[in-house]
Amino acid sequence: MNAQSTRPHYQVNICRGDFRHVCECFATWKSEPLVYRLNQKMFEGRSEVRPLSDQCYDDTEKARKALQRACRPEDAYALAAEVCNDDRAMWIVMAAYGE
Repeated sequence: MNAQSTRPHYQVNICRGDFRHVCECFATWKSEPLVYRLNQKMFEGRSEVRPLSDQCYDDTEKARKALQRACRPEDAYALAAEVCNDDRAMWIVMAAYGE
């Protein structure tokens, strides 16, 4: 199978708060092992997290799909999308990885 036909897999995590808090959580997550690959750290190879846009999504599925469209395995950073469907903001953080 060639590289163009393989689909990326994604690492995802969520947190509440403002974007500064997202950055703090991201730094913590980078030191934690993946549950399904204990020899690999979460968001390994990603140096930072960046906001996807200024948009606040009204549901998590729309935010997840937007992140999947934007994330690339070659990115050196993760992306975060804000979801505002209650009185507190929630952020979805995602990075894409090749097989």
